[in-house]
Amino acid sequence: MGRRRRRVIKIVKKALPKVYSCPQCGTIAVKVSVKKENLAKIACGSCGLSYEHQLNIKKPPIDIYNEFVDKFLSGRLESK
Repeated sequence: MGRRRRRVIKIVKKALPKVYSCPQCGTIAVKVSVKKENLAKIACGSCGLSYEHQLNIKKPPIDIYNEFVDKFLSGRLESK
């Protein structure tokens, strides 16, 4: 007689996305790239919306994207 095998439970951790949705065209094509330690470039591959953001402190890309969307939706950012 053998004993019953124990089921292995795998824990799946979600990762933050690397490509975001565009506030102008709605497609998931916005990429945030940090070129230097104080300059971030946000660009949409579909509609061509782009923005460069100066950074005082290092931030994760999701925070940079959220600031970009806030500026776009409030009208402080010009769409090209």
